[in-house]
Amino acid sequence: MAWFWLLPLALLAAILLAPSLVRGSAWVRAGKRRLFPHRTGEGQMHATLVSPLPVYVRLEREGSGALGLLPGGVWALAFGRWGWAEALAYTPRRRGEHPLPGVRAFARDLLGLREVEVRLSLEQDRVLAYPEAFGLLSPDLRLTLLADGPEAAGGLEDPSRFAGVRPYSPGDPLSRFHWKATAHHGQPMVREFARVRSSGVWLHLDLEATGKPGEIYLEHAAALAASLLIAAEEANLAVGLSVGAERVGLGRGGEHLARILEGLARARLERPAHPVPIPPPGVNLLLLTQEASSAVIEGALRARARASRVHLIALPEGFYLRPGERGRPVFGKTEGVLRLLKKRHLLEAEGVRVHILRGNQSILRIAEG
Repeated sequence: MAWFWLLPLALLAAILLAPSLVRGSAWVRAGKRRLFPHRTGEGQMHATLVSPLPVYVRLEREGSGALGLLPGGVWALAFGRWGWAEALAYTPRRRGEHPLPGVRAFARDLLGLREVEVRLSLEQDRVLAYPEAFGLLSPDLRLTLLADGPEAAGGLEDPSRFAGVRPYSPGDPLSRFHWKATAHHGQPMVREFARVRSSGVWLHLDLEATGKPGEIYLEHAAALAASLLIAAEEANLAVGLSVGAERVGLGRGGEHLARILEGLARARLERPAHPVPIPPPGVNLLLLTQEASSAVIEGALRARARASRVHLIALPEGFYLRPGERGRPVFGKTEGVLRLLKKRHLLEAEGVRVHILRGNQSILRIAEG
């Protein structure tokens, strides 16, 4: 009966070996893979473990600061096929491509003497967060940057170009009433203004910057670029983008705009930066830069040969004030500012409008010239 004493040893060995026999898989999927920062998307995490013997299992889901997700997990007794699912609500905090959090699994024997990590086959979705766009509330700003061209139907209304009067329509603001015409025609009449537009808007985002100031510049410049191109698309203008090696040709529509926003979302600093491209003929070129290097200035002049107008927008501090924000004084001038001030008259004589936007100045200042 000596073999009888081997049964407890075999049972103990099986219990201790059980955690090593566990196998599993997991996936983490996003319901919405592309969205703007501070918008919430819904996803799900699902894990499946298979154990031929009873074991305690512990699942640990990682957190993600970029997606606003705290860590989570669960303890359970597993035997045979065991599964666990969790709904996720993620909110991107910043621009960029972020993986959904991963999951790790651990198995422990029933006596609590041995714990091993389970090798999982893991599939993870990634969430692409667009730049945080903001509304261009000033009609003058939209006109300055997006529709600095000839009169055309379907463009942006230019209050400086009086086109005539017409009968009042419901929804017309009271400020448009033309009282002399109203008295003359015997019915309410309002002023009508000409509409102007360009053949399209092409935006080039200069990526030449370094360090923490460069990262700040890139975030603010990408947000401004997204805001301008969204406003142009809403005005039914064709839009295009060049950022680094990425180039999205002129086009219209939601899918085309999504491609542009994806390019801005994935933009990374580079040195040396890609040169300013020659844009399609007749477009308004918007050129965003921080350092305004000699290469950028020369590129703006070359592009002017084909573009209807070139706007060079410099962000020396890397940031600016959005409509309604208030800032503190900024002193001194960077090398890029001095370079632009020295060549400003030459550039504007060649049709390149220069806008220097300091860190304490509102984006609306561009409309002031």
